[in-house]
Amino acid sequence: FQVEDRLFRVPRHTLEAQLLVFNEMFAFPPPPGVDVEGSSDEHPIVLPNLVTVEDFKRLLRVLLPTSYYGTRLSKGDHDGWISVLKLSRMWQMEELRRAVLSHLKCSAVRKNAVEKLALVLECEIQHWIVPAVNELAREPQPISVEDSQILGLETVSKVAAVRERLISESL
Repeated sequence: FQVEDRLFRVPRHTLEAQLLVFNEMFAFPPPPGVDVEGSSDEHPIVLPNLVTVEDFKRLLRVLLPTSYYGTRLSKGDHDGWISVLKLSRMWQMEELRRAVLSHLKCSAVRKNAVEKLALVLECEIQHWIVPAVNELAREPQPISVEDSQILGLETVSKVAAVRERLISESL
């Protein structure tokens, strides 16, 4: 795999077990004389710019905890687990996604309320939506234009409705 400017050699079976797309990619033998992606260092599977070297290393630390890639991520490494969560979502690694969510709790994620809600929506973490919306609705400052662009009009409208309900209940 090529991530940014770095090559990674990863055992095929590791990713085939987790990723249907890689399983399908390697299921068919290449035609004679054709170099396919992932067949050599000269023809790596190039990952999109959305994936950083650090993100990929974190994923490998979870999938292949070794002395080379490092030990498993610690429970307190929220940024690391979030990074793996995003990749597991991107590549539809449901088993890994469930495992990651067992290490993360919405209330423990160290992000501001807008970033947390954006993460919840991006990664489709259904059981975190209510706590994340409530956290943002309880913020004393109004939602900024920049935050509205991050979350989108529909989400901001829902947060505003929750905020109005909370205010009316406190009167």
